[in-house]
Amino acid sequence: MGAEMTRVAVTGASGLVGECLVRLLLGHPDAEVTFLGSHNAAGRDIADVVPSLKGAISFECRPPDADEIARSADVAILAHKSAESLRLTPQLLDAGVRVIDIGGEFRLRDPALYEQWYGQEHTALETLAEAVYGLPELHREQIRSARLVSNPGCYPTTVILALAPLLAAGLISHDGINVSSSSGLTGAGRTSGKLFIDANEDMRCYALAGHKHRPEMEQELSAAAGAAVHVTFVPHIIPANRGILTTIFARPVMLLDTDKVRGALAAKYADEPFVRVRDWGGEVCLANVRGTNVCDVAAECVASDGPVIVMAAIDNMLKGACSQAIQNMNIMFGIDEAAGIGGVRGS
Repeated sequence: MGAEMTRVAVTGASGLVGECLVRLLLGHPDAEVTFLGSHNAAGRDIADVVPSLKGAISFECRPPDADEIARSADVAILAHKSAESLRLTPQLLDAGVRVIDIGGEFRLRDPALYEQWYGQEHTALETLAEAVYGLPELHREQIRSARLVSNPGCYPTTVILALAPLLAAGLISHDGINVSSSSGLTGAGRTSGKLFIDANEDMRCYALAGHKHRPEMEQELSAAAGAAVHVTFVPHIIPANRGILTTIFARPVMLLDTDKVRGALAAKYADEPFVRVRDWGGEVCLANVRGTNVCDVAAECVASDGPVIVMAAIDNMLKGACSQAIQNMNIMFGIDEAAGIGGVRGS
């Protein structure tokens, strides 16, 4: 851990993810916020735009500008849900600023897939070629030296952490994987217009024709398996503020029992500070991960020749976005990986 503080710029600072990032960074022992970017809040104090931050920070928001960020920051965490990252990221890298993008612009290695699923042309192909997928449990060594880290999506974080060890060990089939995930309302962001009253006493699925996180899951799972992996993915909205609970049904390729499947997960994550392999599926729930950077996973076999059921749960605002971004930042700058997030590992 170096003596100097890592200087951090946050763009999209007035959104839900931006607010969460600022809160975490204010408690980080080795990092300081030196730039807050927001088009909507430009010229205003962040505490006036996000009143919950009043008394914690007073900082004027500025339009995101690469040159201005480069003068004040070592790393920029981009919390945009738009293609602004395509414009800003190459400029930041050219100016010597390392980047962690929380949006989806640099997750998919194939630009044709990006165009298909995100509905627009990818205009930063050279930059895309050097992006590292920011799931530390799979890509820690590449993240250390990366200039650009693409933070994983929230749903894919649960699915990849749950399935990658089983695919790598050759325990489950590459096809016939069915994923059902349920998310709290914060996944839609501050400006979505989704109100709790619309979800209360209700639960619904969406994106049945295909969700843009599916190719991200298949990309990383195929890399883990060493062959093409296909999943069916159905997301749901539930009446909760935050959290994702994922249940996966996979076909075994050999006779399996729960101990063997759980053993593969335990072997992979034995030294991981933020993945817990639970003894049974009932322990994988939103309450046990809320407010933490933890992903809880568990697996059960219905019968020796029946489906393998794998469960995973995260806080979508933290391990699904903000604290995972800071975990990546810590790795990139040689800081204790748990710094700024280590106090919230859950029970």
